[in-house]
Amino acid sequence: MEKSKTNSKKKGLAIASLVCGLIGGYLSTISIFAVVFGHLALIKIKKKPDTYTGKGMAIAGLLLGYFGLALALVTGVLHGVIRSKLGGFGY
Repeated sequence: MEKSKTNSKKKGLAIASLVCGLIGGYLSTISIFAVVFGHLALIKIKKKPDTYTGKGMAIAGLLLGYFGLALALVTGVLHGVIRSKLGGFGY
């Protein structure tokens, strides 16, 4: 009996982007990987749509990655502002 050949599609980068985007809210440096993996996945999907898939996951990972980076930026700025204000009080 012959096994039927399945047309397996590759979506590893899209999954990696999504996972890094989900974790990136807690660890902001991982958000960078979410953005990089998401863009790489979208490039591969665009070049070879018959081989690569996971466009929705890649886009979700990109959005979460950019959100995580923005959150890290805002948190860093607020942290600096609060520390500078409290520095005048001797803290």
